[in-house]
Amino acid sequence: MGAGTMNFAIFARPVVTIYDLTETTKESDAGVISTIGDEGLYGQVCQVRTAPGGVTAEGVPLPEEMAEVVSFYGYHGYVFASELRFCGEAELRSYLAAEWVMAGRATDVLTLPKVQGVRLLELERGALLRRLPEEAPHDGWALVRLVDGRTGYVRAVALEPVRWPMTAVFTQQAGRRFDEALALAEGCRPEELVPRALDRWYGGSEEAFRNALAEQAKRYLGTEYRWGGKSGRGIDCSGLVSSAYMQCGVLIYRDARLVEGWPMHEIPKEQVRRGDALYFPGHIALYLGEGRYIHSTGAAGSGGVVLNSLDPDDPLYREDLVKSLYAVGSLFGTRSVSLHLSAPPKGALWAKPGTRHGLSRPLLQGEVALRSNDGEVVRRNDNRKDYDL
Repeated sequence: MGAGTMNFAIFARPVVTIYDLTETTKESDAGVISTIGDEGLYGQVCQVRTAPGGVTAEGVPLPEEMAEVVSFYGYHGYVFASELRFCGEAELRSYLAAEWVMAGRATDVLTLPKVQGVRLLELERGALLRRLPEEAPHDGWALVRLVDGRTGYVRAVALEPVRWPMTAVFTQQAGRRFDEALALAEGCRPEELVPRALDRWYGGSEEAFRNALAEQAKRYLGTEYRWGGKSGRGIDCSGLVSSAYMQCGVLIYRDARLVEGWPMHEIPKEQVRRGDALYFPGHIALYLGEGRYIHSTGAAGSGGVVLNSLDPDDPLYREDLVKSLYAVGSLFGTRSVSLHLSAPPKGALWAKPGTRHGLSRPLLQGEVALRSNDGEVVRRNDNRKDYDL
């Protein structure tokens, strides 16, 4: 198969860095900083927009060792070719048709179904493996196939079902909203995507889905904050929230803002419920209920995934975040009309119904918009301090 037909790829390292620029670093007022935007996890897939050494649709020449990609959940960036396994459409469709399992925690892939087996790979939560049938199963172990074709064993207790679709990798294109691309691939309408996920995995129960979101997010408690991270080695704010949603079967926008074309929409703050998203300038958290939320914060006193509260009487209260909260996002409920931001009344978790608290804002000072093949997308804040919340 010629290189020109290798329009897709599989992430072939435990954690693959996705850069926002073709350069891995850039100058800033604080010194040289990373251009990391996201991470692809082992076994997940992406569309290859431009092959290594090619020229992108925007006229950007790529280094010989780097490819332009779009992940199956719509994130655009640049990846070192050595960390990808390139393939054509037919091969990728066959690959995706296998029985999939997700590493539900950091886990080793071993040559034998015993702890003395030789370690083939060390995988992070969210990595994907193809589970193979066994004529004589080994108690407590699962036989799996790796991206390179090798087989190995992992502890069965470390595995979870893969609840999210990756088929949008075939249908994403310039000018097409992500929900339209995924719906086209799944053979349904965009508004049917969330109900279908709830029906398949939670018996149609919104409450069960909301509870699962909270539990998945809490699996990352104590994980270190990593800019652009999305694994147990380190995770950022939107990596945490988007991973929790993905692992529960729904793909939302990867960065810390509401974007048309993904299922999350703004709702009135007084309607917030467990599992909804809280939006701050350059930051996102997952609401757990009773005023508490979970988030990955770069703040010096935390530096990772922690719990905080919106309630002034709670010892985990963070006044700075309450004051900057500008929107609540949900898959459910009534869409909110975007209005002017103001702080909640002192002593109250939320403003009373009818007060003006929603905001769809323009770019904040220091934010930059990068144009990808999918349109204009705000990737990161050049100022960075807004992302240390």
